[in-house]
Formats: sequence, C-alpha cells, structure tokens
Amino acid sequence: MKKTIAACIAATFAVNTVSTAIAEEAFMAPLVEQSVLLDIDADKYVVIVGERGHVLISENGSDFNQKQVPTQSTLTATTVVGSNIWAVGHDATIIHSSDKGESWEVQQYQPDLQRPFLDVLFFDEEHGIAAGAYGLFYRTLDGGKTWSAERHASLLDPYDREYLEEIRKEDEAFYQQELESILPHINRITLDNDTLYLAGEAGLLAKSDDFGKSWQRYSVDYTGSFFDIKPLDDETVLAVGLRGNMFVSRESSSWEYIQTCSTSTLNSILISSDSEVYALGNNGKMVKATRPIPTSMRDPYANPTDCKPGEGISVSQIDDKAAILNAKQFKGLNIAVSANGVKTLNLK
Repeated sequence: MKKTIAACIAATFAVNTVSTAIAEEAFMAPLVEQSVLLDIDADKYVVIVGERGHVLISENGSDFNQKQVPTQSTLTATTVVGSNIWAVGHDATIIHSSDKGESWEVQQYQPDLQRPFLDVLFFDEEHGIAAGAYGLFYRTLDGGKTWSAERHASLLDPYDREYLEEIRKEDEAFYQQELESILPHINRITLDNDTLYLAGEAGLLAKSDDFGKSWQRYSVDYTGSFFDIKPLDDETVLAVGLRGNMFVSRESSSWEYIQTCSTSTLNSILISSDSEVYALGNNGKMVKATRPIPTSMRDPYANPTDCKPGEGISVSQIDDKAAILNAKQFKGLNIAVSANGVKTLNLK
C-alpha cells in the first residue's frame, strides 16, 4: 500500500491566544475538596483541578487550599514544572501560574471553538503541548506566551488517511476542513524519557519520538475509547479505557487483552510498585494487576456470569462508589481525584 502524505504531515496554524471575552474568576467554594475534581499532578507539591475553575494546592498531600484563578470553565487537566503550573479545560482554556499557584494568567480562552482541552504536558518550562477533543492539539515554545495549533493526520485510522489523501489531490482547503472534522478525541498524553504515548477515541493508541511532531499509530483490535496509557518498564506498555477494557503490549509487539471481568470504564493508571499496577475507574472501581500481567483471548459476546479474571487480577471498590479520575503518589500517599472530591486510596 502506498504510503500517504497525510500520514506524515502535521499542519500548523497560528492562533489568537486569548479571546477578548475573558471568563470570570473561579467561585471560591467552601466544600471545594468534595466537588467534582478531574486531574492531579505532583512534584514537590500537589495540584488538583476540576469543575468551575477549581484549583487546589497542597504542600503535604493532606491539607488543600483553593486558589483564585481567572476562569470558571471546568478544568480537565494540569501539569507541574518546578514553580510553574498549567491547567487546561473547557472553552479551550489554558491558564498558567509561575509561582506555585499564587497568581494566574489566562494564556488562551476560545469559547467559540466549542472544544475542550483534555490534557496538557510540558517537557520543560518553555516547551509544552495541550490536546483535546476532535484532535485539538496546540504547542508552545515560549512557556505559553504564544500557542500554535497542529493537526496530526497520522492519528487517524489508515482507511481515513487514504480517504483524506484522495480528497487532498483535488482540494487542499476541503482536505483541511475534513481533517479537522474527523480527527479523534485525544484523552491522555504520557511522557516517558523521550517517548510520548497517546490514548484517545476509536481505538487510538500512538507513540512519538520527536515530542509529538509526528506520531506512529498502533494497531489494536479494539475500536472503543482509551483514556490512559503508561509504560510500565522498558518493554511493557499498558492502556485502559471504556467498559473495563485493558490491553498490554510487550517488546513493541501486538496489543493483548487483559480479562478483568469488570465493565466499569477505566480512566487512569497508577503504578503503585514494581510488582503492582492499578487501573482506576467509574463506580469507584480499582483493578489491581500483579506483574507480569496475564493476557486472555478477548470475547466481546461472552456471558459475564461465566467470567473469570486472569491470574493476579482483582477488583475492589471504594466505599462511596464515586468515579475515580486520576491519582498520584506523593510523600507515601496515594492521592486520587474523583466525582466526590479528593481521596486517599488504601492500596494494601
């Protein structure tokens, strides 16, 4: 099959970084630690973000303080680099703090775009990317002072790339319009050394060795959405998604199915130790997998009452059954964010 040009090119577009209509200041909620919180990152301190522009900071992992930020848009993801914090979310919002959350600036706010950012990642204090719905992908090389939009056709299914390349031969403008309309949602981007891993809609798993300028899409026998992807070691990569689906790839070979017997959507991966990894999901479900993780034949039509999880796989549930969105280890604590606020997970 002829290699398509569309699979190799990332179109780049200059963008207006801040709309003239800036959102209002976030509401200072008295019960903010019990609100819907969607992402967490930690370095020497913890940052949590969530609905209505909520941003919480903790130095010890136990006591959290809400910070005043210049948006009420739901914040879906955050990242920390030293004293710098970036948070992204609905209305194509990007906000930044250079002083560990004490003061903030809006770097981008485009409600007319009607697309949320779903993840943000910085490689250093200057170079970062933000990604989200319908292939939304922005890059900055100056700490967020300016952002440029990119469209990555290489994230598409091969059949869609072929279709688009035929269009491109006839009409470049229509090609760009069609590309923007069919790019899948990008849900999570993970950095491991110099390699980026990406999880998204419609069976999308991909990796990049050049900081996301080009992508190599994996072939996976699954067309549902993935919500997280993480390398477990130099040879093993784990991905989780809708309806309890977990897949693992070893030594860059094909992706194999992991039988959990749980149908709750899995939102994130927490590596708790060298021997155990947890997939955290809706309904408060936590799927523990002991490594090496066992694989099984995938049968989407199997009777769930006859299901037996793989050896070393077990499923537990937190008391309030709230959806767990993400978690980080910090000073010996396993701190999670959920639909019912901040939680400290007991993984023993």
